[in-house]
Amino acid sequence: MTTTNEPLTGIQARIEELQNTIAEKETQIKARGHQLKEEIGAELSPVELVRKHPFPATALLFVAGLQLGKTLRSGMTSSASAPAAVTISPSVEHAPSPRKGALSTFGLEVLRSAKDLGFTYLQRYIDKKFK
Repeated sequence: MTTTNEPLTGIQARIEELQNTIAEKETQIKARGHQLKEEIGAELSPVELVRKHPFPATALLFVAGLQLGKTLRSGMTSSASAPAAVTISPSVEHAPSPRKGALSTFGLEVLRSAKDLGFTYLQRYIDKKFK
């Protein structure tokens, strides 16, 4: 004979089983999400991108350096130009402001660093290809 409590017990057991399954799947999904995040982070890291694509990275750094240098030079010349109403005698020389000098020095250092970094990665890449 079956009592009325047996179907309730079966339903409750099934509910607990489904809750356990949901909890397991949630744990698996979280683990996969963390793994995917780490893989994407590793794939998109700047060092890894330069290792995989040294020539485009070198070209990009070169173009960025040229653009930075051009921007710094044009910023210095446009801000140094005097208004038309002011006349400057040829014997008076204006020294560049410390801010402009520091900015151009910083720009040149960034350009040199980018160039050195690009050529270093390019050299390592070529060395690995021919060994």
